[in-house]
Amino acid sequence: MTNWAKAAKPGWWTFQVRRSISIPRFWWRFMNTHPFPEDLNSLDDLIAYGKRKPINGFNREIIRACVASSLNKMYGCTSFVETGTQHGYTTAFARRAFQTPVFSSELNNTSYLVAKMYLAWAKQTTLSHSNSSEFLKEFCYEENLGSNPMFYLDAHWNQYMPLPDELLTIAERCPKAVILIDDFEIPWEPNFKYDGYPDVRINVDTVRKFLGKRDGEFSIFLPSYGPDIDPGGIGIGYAAILLGQDKELPLDQFPFNLVAPAPETAEFQKSA
Repeated sequence: MTNWAKAAKPGWWTFQVRRSISIPRFWWRFMNTHPFPEDLNSLDDLIAYGKRKPINGFNREIIRACVASSLNKMYGCTSFVETGTQHGYTTAFARRAFQTPVFSSELNNTSYLVAKMYLAWAKQTTLSHSNSSEFLKEFCYEENLGSNPMFYLDAHWNQYMPLPDELLTIAERCPKAVILIDDFEIPWEPNFKYDGYPDVRINVDTVRKFLGKRDGEFSIFLPSYGPDIDPGGIGIGYAAILLGQDKELPLDQFPFNLVAPAPETAEFQKSA
């Protein structure tokens, strides 16, 4: 059944209203989202902060959001570019917490309409109803995104797996970027959930293959903690990739040892 056929049924809309459409709540949380405070001195502080101020963005994972925020600030990212808007929770969080222009794409008709409604008054937020690969080809230029954009690639849940094309476009168009990939395989922590397709698994091998033309210009980092630590998350893996950056990630300065360099291959867990 198509999305439009579903939308013609009153019961479907009742379900959507109950499950996800609450504009006052969305905007209340949007207006109460701020950059992370400077006085978080330990992982315990961060977890306590996440319990006091739960977020909807980044799969509700306060640790992942902190990693993204720290990278955004450390590398002076000029924009936040998201593939896979869904209902716009990460979009809204990034706009408020990172305070950079935000660009996001959503292919699903219903999700796009909901996100469009939620984000109608969000300034410096561009929402595109398009395939993520086409979206990046349209917007991925310095005049739109600045010299050092941050990408959050999370559009891989339909039959078509766009991640390879997304990475190829970023590698070709962006001299510098910070890339976050959701649903990523963490080889040393099998309890993190990840996605895979018949011909592509979301792991370090895929990143190295499709960023291969920039070999020697990127580094991959993965969570160094277990998925049960985050108070609000559901244990989905992710990766952070630094592409063409002027400085390496100073792990001794990065908050609370939350990330570690990725192994050379996804076969790590089989050979370890």
